[in-house]
Amino acid sequence: MFYGMFQVKTTIKKRNNKNMLYLHQKKSKGMKIKELTIDEMLKLKAVVLYVINKCDEIDYFHLFKILYFADRAHYAKYGRRIIQDTFCALPKGPVPSVLFDAIKVATKQATAVNNSPLSIISNSIESPDSAYYFILSTKELPDMEELSQSDIDCLDASIKENKNVDIDTLSTKSHDEAWRNAWEKQKAHPMDAILMAKAGGANESMIEYIKENEEINKLAF
Repeated sequence: MFYGMFQVKTTIKKRNNKNMLYLHQKKSKGMKIKELTIDEMLKLKAVVLYVINKCDEIDYFHLFKILYFADRAHYAKYGRRIIQDTFCALPKGPVPSVLFDAIKVATKQATAVNNSPLSIISNSIESPDSAYYFILSTKELPDMEELSQSDIDCLDASIKENKNVDIDTLSTKSHDEAWRNAWEKQKAHPMDAILMAKAGGANESMIEYIKENEEINKLAF
């Protein structure tokens, strides 16, 4: 069953002098932001903990790009995404929307509503120094049973390739076909997953396979 609803952009209201995140589903020019199941949240948590632990500490800009390039490569090669979070086109490149909200909560940049599923992730990460809230570390180890060997291979490759790349270079690198298509429509517009696969090098037969699976999933749900 679905647990809660998520958004592309965080709506923040003032309450008792604190920023309170009100999570709601949002459409952007006809594109619906995917809801995440509890299982998908747990998988996202495992992936995030894996990457941060492998890097010891990491800023969330590099985390987002490592996840994007790993997810894109895995989708292009295997026809399956590593995470189900929706990447949105922001100025510096793709940003996973649910994870970004969870990080805001974890780093005390905002407060989630009671019983928010964001706590699945936000309770497992932290920023050791509030002055550098963008630097993340973990409170626990990842559940490795959530990760397949192909997940790990693509994550490791992306970490090796992108961990030490400067922000401007990494941002330019992430401005691929999928990002440009979304950005030209609207700032923070959700990115098309099939275009992500194409940007990752998927051939035509893989694209057809992905499209067929998407149609099957639509019928199933």
